[in-house]
Amino acid sequence: MIDIHSHIVFDVDDGPKSIEDSKALLIEAYNQGVRMIVSTSHRRKGMFETPEEKIATNFLKVREIAKEVADDLVIAYGAEIYYTPDVLEKLENKRIPTLNNSRYALIEFSMNTPYRDIHKGLSNILMLGITPVIAHIERYDALENNEKRVRELIDMGCYTQVNSSHVLKPKLFGETYKFMKKRAQYFFGERPGSCHCK
Repeated sequence: MIDIHSHIVFDVDDGPKSIEDSKALLIEAYNQGVRMIVSTSHRRKGMFETPEEKIATNFLKVREIAKEVADDLVIAYGAEIYYTPDVLEKLENKRIPTLNNSRYALIEFSMNTPYRDIHKGLSNILMLGITPVIAHIERYDALENNEKRVRELIDMGCYTQVNSSHVLKPKLFGETYKFMKKRAQYFFGERPGSCHCK
């Protein structure tokens, strides 16, 4: 499995506090069958403003300890990007990372962001030639259980990610399963530590 939404880098956001905590998350993920983890520390103005240099430095330390966990555990660089209009320029000029330096970016919004703003923001990212992966889609009031809107975003070229806890919780499984059957979900993950993504 490949984990595309994880908070494994210590002392940079609301994820692990120490390198020992990071190592424990790596061990847990590996034991669950994850063989590649994309580190997606938060990039959110006004809340998580850790300098990119510190995130990169701590990431390299985590990548080193991953070798102690297993030779075949690959750690890649990325970000969970909170959408604001200024992220467009940062993405275009590669000042914030995409997922493993690819043309995919993990994007999040506020829970109460109106649908028109979600749609517009994702359209702007697509115009850069970057494919948005909408983080934890089940959290947004404007998208929760709204198959038509989710389908519209997918049809315009976006991917979606749902937290695995929402698939596994019995009371929420029904609606999520409806989306899964219609291939409306592409990635599964978990916060705040290791994720279980395909």
